[in-house]
Amino acid sequence: MQERKTIIIAADGSGDFTTLTAAVQAQQADAQHPVRFYIKKGIYRERPFIELADYCLQGESRTETVFTAGVGGRDPWPGEEKTGTFRSYTLFLGGSRAEVRDLTVENTAGDGAKSGQALAVYADAARVYMENVTLLGNQDTLFTAPLPAQEREKNGFRGPRQDTPRLDTVQYYRNCTIRGNIDFIFGGANAVFDRCRIEPWRHAKPVSYITAPSTPAGQPGYLFVNCTVQGNCPAGSVYLGRPWRKDAACCWLHCRLSEEIHPDGWDNWNNPENETTARFAEYENTGRGAAAARAFGTVNAPETLQKQLENLTALRAMFDAEGQTAQNDQKIIEM
Repeated sequence: MQERKTIIIAADGSGDFTTLTAAVQAQQADAQHPVRFYIKKGIYRERPFIELADYCLQGESRTETVFTAGVGGRDPWPGEEKTGTFRSYTLFLGGSRAEVRDLTVENTAGDGAKSGQALAVYADAARVYMENVTLLGNQDTLFTAPLPAQEREKNGFRGPRQDTPRLDTVQYYRNCTIRGNIDFIFGGANAVFDRCRIEPWRHAKPVSYITAPSTPAGQPGYLFVNCTVQGNCPAGSVYLGRPWRKDAACCWLHCRLSEEIHPDGWDNWNNPENETTARFAEYENTGRGAAAARAFGTVNAPETLQKQLENLTALRAMFDAEGQTAQNDQKIIEM
């Protein structure tokens, strides 16, 4: 494997480039060479689009290295009525392997009731690894590609992957904070969220939904393990998730759930048939939002533990995460 070269980004002009966008564009002629972008403290008001083979975004400070934009899905788009969900991102991660560490990405478009969907990150690389990253938004903060096979409304997928094949992605988020309110973690990825803080955030509407998986049939979907749910929403107003497509899969394992979680746990997205096809599960969660039973989905089913540990072990190995993540499977079981 080629050694990564390092490029320094500094807003004050002390590095190789003042913006990540310019640094990425300069690498296009050598897009297959592994590269590390070291990003110094600063507020970067830009919307980087990255389509490189193997790259790392390394921030100098999780709280003081910030990428920010304020584009909402209802904003106008040149020659069209609106931007749409999938062109609203602050940061687009494409290519084969993307690694992001120690920085913040935010979309400041505001409440979805006014601005529409507004992505902080569009994560579309074949492999995505994030550690010590904060993602801030409202509606649709984090999109974990791929898109579903079919859109439900004309031009609903308008954006960088509208007409491309739907390729499976594998994603791992460790010690990250993700904030939002409506479907703020969504998409079709096989993704693990390990020791993350999930923050449902108060907004204009009375209820919130953390996840909206569109998992392809036969894929594992989302796994939240050792995570904490704590935001500022009213008690009983937040659902763990709802199925964006009928085969949606999501499991919460050994997580601490606040009183914000709705007693039903899951929402069927106005379609009772989804209750029979969605693969929603919980196992040994704690906190005032945990429950012994939900409106649908399984709670503390023994087969859930075995299946999810197999998936977790496989993803940790894929990302060389046995050394990066602090717990082994036995410790997870004992928590």
